[in-house]
Amino acid sequence: MQPITKKVAKYYGAWALLWVCISALGNTLSAHGEYGLCAHLLLSFTGLPCALLSWFIIPNVSTTDTFLAGAIGLFQWTLVAELISHFTGNRSSKCDANSPRS
Repeated sequence: MQPITKKVAKYYGAWALLWVCISALGNTLSAHGEYGLCAHLLLSFTGLPCALLSWFIIPNVSTTDTFLAGAIGLFQWTLVAELISHFTGNRSSKCDANSPRS
């Protein structure tokens, strides 16, 4: 795992955990699910396009659904960061066109 991938996983994981906690607190402290709806929408939009699958897997806006949207978004952005760092890392290790040949 590349260092940038760890950074992306750490920050997006903290972002997702924050909204899951807000959803859980909203469901605990109030009798309506507006906190869960807000958290689920936010995690779905920041985890586009894969996090939209959470609307089809568990369509009720619960804390579990918010956690699922965060987990799918975390998986997606970690995979994207790893792929980008992998391909750009391989490109820099090849011979440069301007380097002198021996």
